[in-house]
Amino acid sequence: MKILAVIQARMNSTRLPGKVLLPILGKPILWHIHHRLGKCNVDEICVATSTNQNDDKIQKFAENEHIPIFRGSENLVLDRLLGAAKIFHADAIVRVTGDCPLIDPDVINEMIEIYKNRQEIDFVCNTIQRTFPDGLDVEIMSTNFLCRLSDGLREPFMREWFPMYMVEHCNQFNYVNFTNNENISQLRWTVDFIEDFEFIKTIYEELYPEFDVFMMKDVLNLLQSKPDLVKINQKYSANTSVTIYDDLKKLADFKNKHL
Repeated sequence: MKILAVIQARMNSTRLPGKVLLPILGKPILWHIHHRLGKCNVDEICVATSTNQNDDKIQKFAENEHIPIFRGSENLVLDRLLGAAKIFHADAIVRVTGDCPLIDPDVINEMIEIYKNRQEIDFVCNTIQRTFPDGLDVEIMSTNFLCRLSDGLREPFMREWFPMYMVEHCNQFNYVNFTNNENISQLRWTVDFIEDFEFIKTIYEELYPEFDVFMMKDVLNLLQSKPDLVKINQKYSANTSVTIYDDLKKLADFKNKHL
């Protein structure tokens, strides 16, 4: 079985354009995500970006770092990920997004073990019942499952937001939701706004001298010792992507009914 880690990334973020290449300790966010995935039990790591010319910068970064890259649809994320899975001959993919530089290799490895031991399942995730900080989101999906989704989801909106479709229709699938011992999903560790970047940058500056790759527990210990750090991006709630999805879905439904 070949497991491919896919970093989903593009430059055209509406809230913080170019965030995936913002520097932390002299290295772009994408570099740090790739470095952390290097501690995971995967066979290969790639970046999946779009064919938009703005994403030429991501391709240049990947080529300079000798990271395999796939370029596909900018908005149809399902098509892009499936294209990466096929071109790299993966049996399953580990999907992480380019705005999550605190992803935890220990969490991912535990989820990979579950997937390998339960090969009859469609996917393993930690996003249906959320118990991890926002920014540690992971899905491990079989390529066959992605193909089935691709066959069934015809609307462009759902092909873009297919992870949310998986959450909303989870009762239709054979999956395992991986949970933390404590529900700490209220914590915001993703990068959508400049304050998020400042928070993450501070975490790295605090922990990196001691840890090459620090884990979730290390961040929690730091926040316990320096609780004021959470104030940096406290104005934003966790899981803003869910709110955006809900708003866009309502708009799409309105257009389908009235326009």
